[in-house]
Amino acid sequence: MKARFLPLALLFILISTADTRAETAIRTEVEKTSITTDETIAYKLMITSSEKKIPQPKFPEFNEFKVLSRAETSEISISKGKQETFVVYVFIIAPTKIGRLKIEPAQIQIEKNTFSSQSFEIEVTQGRKQAQPESGEDQVRPKEVPQEPGQPKITL
Repeated sequence: MKARFLPLALLFILISTADTRAETAIRTEVEKTSITTDETIAYKLMITSSEKKIPQPKFPEFNEFKVLSRAETSEISISKGKQETFVVYVFIIAPTKIGRLKIEPAQIQIEKNTFSSQSFEIEVTQGRKQAQPESGEDQVRPKEVPQEPGQPKITL
């Protein structure tokens, strides 16, 4: 009789301990894969995990892009006794040159597992605007606003 219930007891133990493992998913997306040098794109990194605290991921280096801004948001939900943490990182990036530019995968290590996202290739063509000069030579100079007699001098 005991021999019959042993497999069922083992199955029950396996099922009940399977839910305690951390479940993690990492996903990235870009809004476009073809842009001009005049445009920017949003790169989103989304991480979902049953871990209470998600560690900082290893972001792509964005070697061929300039990061213009970065934002982060997180949310924790608890449903039927299970906790889920959702973190989103958004980078607004601009290309630094034309051609096929690559964004490498992001990675995150949770427990002893490394999770990686997909990589992207962005096709960048020349836009209408020329690139801004790096040196201060050709930068826009402040304009003086004409002043009325007796009024303070205003520079914009």
